[in-house]
Amino acid sequence: MIAVAFWNFLGAGIFGFIINPPIALYYVQGLNTTPLHSHTALFGVYGMLGIGLMLFVLRSLYRNVSWNDKLLKTTFWSLNIGLLAMALLSLLPMGIWQAIASIEHGMWYARSSELMQDPDMITLKWLRTIGDVIFAVGMLTLCWFVFDLTLRNKNKDHDTPIITKGISKDKLKIKEPV
Repeated sequence: MIAVAFWNFLGAGIFGFIINPPIALYYVQGLNTTPLHSHTALFGVYGMLGIGLMLFVLRSLYRNVSWNDKLLKTTFWSLNIGLLAMALLSLLPMGIWQAIASIEHGMWYARSSELMQDPDMITLKWLRTIGDVIFAVGMLTLCWFVFDLTLRNKNKDHDTPIITKGISKDKLKIKEPV
């Protein structure tokens, strides 16, 4: 939940405020400041909440199984550092550059191929790859964690789901087939 609070402040709060005042909307709507806000707010807040909910449910389903905390720490830091790197190395500098171009020359120029194909702008686009790769490591470690938890730690009694282990059929009101 720390990650959710951080991204709620930075992605939804700071980056959202950058693009939402009326004067900003006139000059920067649809430039790279918009994906900066949307990536950090949407995944940073709701994506992290979704992952937290998934882990909460998995914790209740697999109570007696030891978790690989090292893998979860790698997931947490990779997702957050990757998203931050994507935002600060690429989207924010591109958005600021486009905002300045929009103010000085107009929106048409800020979105033109002349500006977007500038060698320095292309470098900024490629810098996003650093954050993307770090983020991808986080997604892969999360998938590995879930795979390891669910498939390798299957219950020995395959007929009984883990959540019903040790509970009699009378309490569950399971009817035997006739």
